Amino acid sequence: MKASSRKKRTTSKKSEQQDRKADIGTRIVGLLETPRGPFFIVAATFLLGVWTFDAKLSLSGDNAEFITLARSLAQGEGLLHINSPDPKPATKYPFGFPVLLAPLAWTFPGDWVPMKAWVLVIFALGMGMLYQLAKERVGVLPGLAVVVLSVVFGKSYLTHGPTGAAYGPLLLHYAHQVMSEVPYLAFSLLALWLVERGVRREGLKGNWYLIGGFACTIWAYYIRTVGIALVAAVVIYLLLQRDFRRCLFFGGAAFVCWLPWTLRNQVVGGGSVYIKQLFMVNPYHPERGLLDMSGFVERFIGHVYRYLTGELPSTLVPFFDGTETIFHPAPLLLIALAVAVTVFCIKRGEHLLLLLYAAFFMGIVLLWPWPGDRFLVPIVPVLVLLGVWAVLQIRDRLAGGHVGRFVIWGCFLVCVIGQVGGVKSLADYAAADYPPPWLRYYQAGQWLKANASEDAIVLCRKGYWMYIVSGRRCVGFPFDEPAKVLAHMEREKVDYVVLESLGFPQTGQYLYPAIKEYESRFQVVWHDPVVPTYVLRFLQL
Repeated sequence: MKASSRKKRTTSKKSEQQDRKADIGTRIVGLLETPRGPFFIVAATFLLGVWTFDAKLSLSGDNAEFITLARSLAQGEGLLHINSPDPKPATKYPFGFPVLLAPLAWTFPGDWVPMKAWVLVIFALGMGMLYQLAKERVGVLPGLAVVVLSVVFGKSYLTHGPTGAAYGPLLLHYAHQVMSEVPYLAFSLLALWLVERGVRREGLKGNWYLIGGFACTIWAYYIRTVGIALVAAVVIYLLLQRDFRRCLFFGGAAFVCWLPWTLRNQVVGGGSVYIKQLFMVNPYHPERGLLDMSGFVERFIGHVYRYLTGELPSTLVPFFDGTETIFHPAPLLLIALAVAVTVFCIKRGEHLLLLLYAAFFMGIVLLWPWPGDRFLVPIVPVLVLLGVWAVLQIRDRLAGGHVGRFVIWGCFLVCVIGQVGGVKSLADYAAADYPPPWLRYYQAGQWLKANASEDAIVLCRKGYWMYIVSGRRCVGFPFDEPAKVLAHMEREKVDYVVLESLGFPQTGQYLYPAIKEYESRFQVVWHDPVVPTYVLRFLQL
């Protein structure tokens, strides 16, 4: 009798616990269904970003260049490369992202951490926007899945040490870098949501969704030039809808907004750097000339193969390994999903704007001179959303009901759990110091900041990075024979030279031989013998 009573109590407790868990799950779903749902996503994403936040200056030179431009704006000097002794107008990057950073550069002079935190805030807001966009297309729980997959998927390279290569989720890795990918992502998602809502309403006057969508589209373009894909997608989408009047308005207004910046670049710098790079055989070697049509075709085909066997599988299906061939299950799965998305979108007439945008964006990526997973950051959420929607369409046709749902959500949980290690790696990487060569380079910059006069000129390999750390103007060196390297130092009135061990071949090929040949012209003022790094005073004659 007592055993029976204990069994009933145990069963009752288990039932109560299950009811509480079910009640918590119901409350979460209920919260996500309300207008407050996106704010819940923003808060959760921000907390995850805080855990993996890396306060170090990112090693990419683009981070340092954006910080430089933001400081230039904050100092009232316009968009100039103030890291150089002879500042030139910047024409490579649009002004949008430096404008977003300038208030922080003015409020916190010399500090890059607030800029990184600001990017994290924008990322969290972008994921809230993604959830709203996804929820309206695939529902609450699939919409949540889209956000989770976008945030935790990907294998972005972090470092290589004694324990092997370390990787972290792609978007989360860029969520704290002073780079334009994340701000562009947030504004492009907002633009897509506003434009689709605006198109469903008649006319232009008082159609604030469409007007706001246009403003966000142009602002996204001025954050990142690849935003031309977003402009083109909206124009073609309106054309397919036979909405000729608003198509003409959108395209004409976009041209008017595009023209002043383009003319400015033509006047001050001879045109857009990106347009020039697009047509070069190799932007690192401009002497090789421009591509012809066959060169573009060859680049496109090569990049298709590279992305299908490298960047796309490691970003969208990172649980697969060894995708060196296009006949591997991962590339085949991605190709099948792409075909399914295209067929479903065209056949059902749904999500055409997203499809057009993804197609135009990927077209630009595949024609760009350099491949890389960072170029996928702004489009990953759109690709994930379209992929989840296609999977739901396939489920409804082939395995509907509880069995199909069980299989899909089971696969989702397995995939997400498999990425927990990557998130932990990202948090560990954030807590660690700079890699040894970069730590010495950072220390060299700190020495210059403390000991070199404010008007000193430094010659080094990574000029933007050294300028941000040291606060001293920097110049590069010609990739040429020692005599010409020395003549360049004299012409630029160099005061200090930083000889580093960062691994760039040009240092050993050109700078070191010049120092060795004219050794009497250099005096060691700081060095680290463990990871050979030197600050040398250049003795002018």
